[in-house]
Amino acid sequence: MSRVAFYRCGQCRNDKHAQSHTYAETVAGFLWPMCDYGWNRSNAARFSIFRGPPGTEGDCSLCRKNVAAGKRPVHRAFSHKTKWL
Repeated sequence: MSRVAFYRCGQCRNDKHAQSHTYAETVAGFLWPMCDYGWNRSNAARFSIFRGPPGTEGDCSLCRKNVAAGKRPVHRAFSHKTKWL
């Protein structure tokens, strides 16, 4: 994985009331969630989000803790039931 360039908020496209998460965008342009629950599609194999501007963070406390601790983004989440395909 390339270096993280910045973080941005991501909001679920299908539920405006869903908790937002923080995503790391790499220098190469890839986007990765900062917690397992940022994967919100296909039993935690994909995500579909409205992307906030660079430098923003989501509401998720797990994402915020991981960013503050300098942890790496989550490349593969544990398999968990998701609401959307």
